[in-house]
Amino acid sequence: MFKKVLLISGSLLLVLAGSAYLLRAQLWEVVVDHFSKDTFIAADTDDFDPGLTLGSKFPTIKALYKGEEVNDIRNFARDKGMLFVANRSADW
Repeated sequence: MFKKVLLISGSLLLVLAGSAYLLRAQLWEVVVDHFSKDTFIAADTDDFDPGLTLGSKFPTIKALYKGEEVNDIRNFARDKGMLFVANRSADW
């Protein structure tokens, strides 16, 4: 009797393992969907304003360079161009 139960249980486990292997892509998608269901939102409805939008003109800057006030960064772009990085600080 115990051998029959063990044989049926082992066969069932083998069928389940084979099915899981064959359907692993679909099972993985179900697991990922379950754990990431509340990660993304459909629309941004809060009042937070991150600042400039893509493609908008960068505002005028005020900086000191060699003791002189600089308002236009184009003066620094020479024949090889220039990389300008702006970091917006967090408002605590």
